[in-house]
Amino acid sequence: MWGGRLRTVRSEFSGPSVQAVLDRLPTAKIIEKRHETYLLEAEAYGDGIKSWLLSQGRRTRVVGPSEFVEEMRGEIEAMRGLYEDKG
Repeated sequence: MWGGRLRTVRSEFSGPSVQAVLDRLPTAKIIEKRHETYLLEAEAYGDGIKSWLLSQGRRTRVVGPSEFVEEMRGEIEAMRGLYEDKG
């Protein structure tokens, strides 16, 4: 997606079309299907993957690697802060 270091990301997807994810992330593979949730693994360079995953809202959840999970949590908390009532 963007230049930078290569990372392998695992996420759970529960949206209406897993094929849309596979089309957007050409390296993505379905690792497992549990009910209507797919465990996916994809390789991507840089932070573009973070932006794209965040754009999926509640349909996706990053589960690995742990440092990327923490990056996502930090970004979500920063976004949440934008919507706090400041009086």
